[in-house]
Amino acid sequence: MLSLISVNYNKESVLQDFFDSIYSNGFDDFELIFIDDCSTDGSVNIARNYPCIIIRNEHNIGPAASRNIGSKIAKGSVLVFTDTDITIDPGGLALINKHFTQNKAKAMFGKLAFPPLRNTRIGRFWLYDEEEACHYGGVRTGMVNCWSSTLGAIDRELFLSFGGFNELFKGADIEDHELAAKILEHHQVYYDEKLTFHHCYPSTWLVIKKMFTRSKMFAGSKSIKVYRDKSWFSSHRNAGFLLSAVITFAVIFSAIGLFFFPAKASVIALSLVALVLIKVIHHRRMLRTVLGQEGFAFAAYVFFMQYLTSNSAIAGFASGLLSRKGHTDG
Repeated sequence: MLSLISVNYNKESVLQDFFDSIYSNGFDDFELIFIDDCSTDGSVNIARNYPCIIIRNEHNIGPAASRNIGSKIAKGSVLVFTDTDITIDPGGLALINKHFTQNKAKAMFGKLAFPPLRNTRIGRFWLYDEEEACHYGGVRTGMVNCWSSTLGAIDRELFLSFGGFNELFKGADIEDHELAAKILEHHQVYYDEKLTFHHCYPSTWLVIKKMFTRSKMFAGSKSIKVYRDKSWFSSHRNAGFLLSAVITFAVIFSAIGLFFFPAKASVIALSLVALVLIKVIHHRRMLRTVLGQEGFAFAAYVFFMQYLTSNSAIAGFASGLLSRKGHTDG
């Protein structure tokens, strides 16, 4: 049996889609443990319309601790962790069950699919960006060096042997990446592109903030070195981050240079244009896809957002290196 463990905080607007995708998935041998982490909206009222186990936290304790609570009462031999702002495509649960019962998988996760659960502009950008990272990181159906709790399954005994998620992480941070590091020390993780799901990305600010926060935690953490060294965070993506930072410094120096060396204005301007073109070439695969599917205006938006989120990641990484302390030490 599968035990689905889903932590919720104020996701009322997407909960019906989430529940409907679970209970119409075409697989019945599961239980759904719905943990509400002190929502202030009508989330619990929606959950009561479905045959799930509902746990209401007395205090807001975050997803890591909440998932651990769910794992302790789970009856299934396989734990499936899901966010509540996703929908799982039909057949997904049966596919998870097949990999664990027939293929003896110990851990697996699935693929983000187009379109996002809420078809926002920022959501479409994020999916293009993730697709590029997966492509250059070599993420294909098979064994990979990554795992995600957005939709991730793991053998219950293995999970409990690790002590569950690190509860020092209070927000939706990198607790799943740290768990991935523990898994990879002993087992490989199976990734199946047929296990597809749709995710909601409600705001641009949330994406930018997430890039900063998680990059800061990656840089500051001492407990996920295995994951940092072996995961799909490819050199291509890191190079994209650095190019954005270089462009930002070039813009600053260009402004200073134009003021002090106006005679060199053309050289400064051409240097900046060259840097932008290098970044365009670097992301040519993603931008070519966006141009073909959504047109020039959206491609320009994607380029700008890639630049913006890359700078956020670089700033977060720098902040993490400077701090090297706090709860990310895990």
